[in-house]
Amino acid sequence: MFTDYDGALAFIHNLPRLTKTADHTNLLKVLAALDHPERHGHFIHVTGTNGKGSTTNMIASILQRSGLTVGMFTSPFINRFNERIQIDRTPISDAELLNLAQQVAGIYTELRAQDSDFVLKEFEFVTAMGFAAFAQHNVDVAVIEVGIGGAHDATTVIQPDVAVITNVALDHTRILGHTIAAIATEKSGIIKSGCDTVTADLVADAMGPVRERTTAVGSKLASLGDAFAISGVHYKNGGTAFKYQDGEGSLSGLWVPLAGDYQAHNAAVAVRAAKTYARRQQWPLKPMEIKRGLQAATVPARMEVISTEPTIVLDGAHNPDGMRHALGAVSLFGGAGDVVIIAGILHDKDLDTMMGQLARTEWPVIYVPVPDNPRAATATEYTAVDSDADVSPSWQDALALILAGDASRTVVIMGSLYLVSDVRQTLLGTK
Repeated sequence: MFTDYDGALAFIHNLPRLTKTADHTNLLKVLAALDHPERHGHFIHVTGTNGKGSTTNMIASILQRSGLTVGMFTSPFINRFNERIQIDRTPISDAELLNLAQQVAGIYTELRAQDSDFVLKEFEFVTAMGFAAFAQHNVDVAVIEVGIGGAHDATTVIQPDVAVITNVALDHTRILGHTIAAIATEKSGIIKSGCDTVTADLVADAMGPVRERTTAVGSKLASLGDAFAISGVHYKNGGTAFKYQDGEGSLSGLWVPLAGDYQAHNAAVAVRAAKTYARRQQWPLKPMEIKRGLQAATVPARMEVISTEPTIVLDGAHNPDGMRHALGAVSLFGGAGDVVIIAGILHDKDLDTMMGQLARTEWPVIYVPVPDNPRAATATEYTAVDSDADVSPSWQDALALILAGDASRTVVIMGSLYLVSDVRQTLLGTK
């Protein structure tokens, strides 16, 4: 058994990676040995192709501001592994992470001794740690971000008070399905009998399966553009301002420290989800608490400005839908002569589509490999898609080249979260 923090992380990372499985039998055995922490307390469950991380953070921030103790489970991490399990939006300590890992590993070892075929995947192991942490802290509510999909994700062992779907687009198609409807069906698996459901303004092919699911299990559905709405969306002070309205009235002057019109959509979904949870629990949630909660909802690597001299912006736009939204936000930083993009993409993503999106912009783009990742697209793969692609050996080389030429331009580094995480850790000195 490991005895220190680094040993705990090594043990976790040596477990098999997340794959779609038919059931959660092995995870439930571990949770049973932990006295079923997934049945302790209340949960808000969040899924979506893009926007689920931002929305999870916003919901947690709003409810924390109202005076609740809030757990948050999210992935992937940007700076340190501990970010995946948070209490009141503060990552657990190294000592607590070690203790949780030892608890779960001890149970895992005992179960493997009884059955040599018993296997727990990495994400299942971390999910068990998260539920255990929230039970031990006796949080009022935990906001749980799905890993991939919904119905088959390890986090779906919970019974949520509110299920949230931010958006549905094509991603992880080999696991989730090759159509919007198939992916929406998978994601709607988080909707359970007795919970409320809140969604963004989903496309018709996605809304159909979601409506079918809510009807089948008797869940009340509230969708952006139907039950609630936003207006007056505009860029302000490095973030996004908007007005929210639903059947209870309107909230004006709302602002989130995240750039891009799509963040107003995420924020509106977060507001509705927080209000829905508060109503179910008869918890007083005041307009000023919503406003201040959104203002405090910083999320790393989502159009994040990490430097102003020079201006460097990071965004984890790792699929075509995310890239489309992110490029819309890049325009806030200037035109053809004002911005240059460094992009790193994984080869198992939709490389053709994403490079096509980047090629159609007015900004110069330099492609780089995602560091220390076997799934990184190579120079050969980039140029196979676009023979004129400008490829650099590393993001460091690309950044140095840009700054040597015209340091006044805004540098946007985008693509894989593994890339922007490496950049953020290196430039901010947290690596």
